[in-house]
Amino acid sequence: MTRVFRGPVAAGLITALFLGAAVVSGRAANSQDGHIVALAYDPSADLLLKAYARALYRSGDGGQSWQEIRLAPLANGHIASVAASPAGKGVMYVVGPGAGVLRTDDGGTTWVERNEGLPSRDVIAVAAHTSQPDTVYVVVSDHGVYRSQDAGKTWRLMDRSVQGGIRQFVHSNMAGSMQTGWLFAATPKGIRRVMDCFCLWQDAGELGSEAYSVAHDRTLPEHIYAATGKGLFRSTDGGENWVQTASPGSKIVALAFAREGTLYAINEDGTLFGSADQGATWNQVNA
Repeated sequence: MTRVFRGPVAAGLITALFLGAAVVSGRAANSQDGHIVALAYDPSADLLLKAYARALYRSGDGGQSWQEIRLAPLANGHIASVAASPAGKGVMYVVGPGAGVLRTDDGGTTWVERNEGLPSRDVIAVAAHTSQPDTVYVVVSDHGVYRSQDAGKTWRLMDRSVQGGIRQFVHSNMAGSMQTGWLFAATPKGIRRVMDCFCLWQDAGELGSEAYSVAHDRTLPEHIYAATGKGLFRSTDGGENWVQTASPGSKIVALAFAREGTLYAINEDGTLFGSADQGATWNQVNA
């Protein structure tokens, strides 16, 4: 049964989300929620999104200040991944082990569970389709990659082969696919890619290091960025070749590429950095 949550909710509903009105600085947000787990960009609303295990924030000023999207206590689940649909205004997904899949069509005012048809709620990653607002991909731990083409109402198993290794992934409309695009995944063995027909997974270049996050420029979809154990890397040919770029400091765990051409990077403590020159130089955003 699908459940829709509106406004303030009882604390016992572990997957309920409602829009919070509090605006906090980056430092205040970082101090109360532990380590960062996800960074995303919503091009339809020009918003940055960042998530901790039990807290979700959005920023409309490039990370200078953040508005909390509050979560009820997650006694049996936590956030692992966040994705915003480039094609659907206000469409976002939050997923996590125990929480399953949550979707909003109104920027976070109301949320709907989309778990029917999935083998479990142990969802560890989500990617929204670049041009189809109702198409979304999720990774279910120990089961595989599932696709929905109706906003999560039904799901189809697409691939079993790499589900345990995907930490985060994105959909790209880069040319050359037999269907509608590509999926790029950050895995313990580097960046991997597959056409969204799931015809054949392959290594994207030879990074030779575990990858924590992957992002791409939607205006130049062959431009891919990777945060790895060896630092930050950039590819201008869809992952065939990589060039190391400057790193803003300590371990970077998440990346997001914004519409105005800014690449954002965030470390596990929540310090956010921005680069306007494809990672050559960086500025700390939320000092």
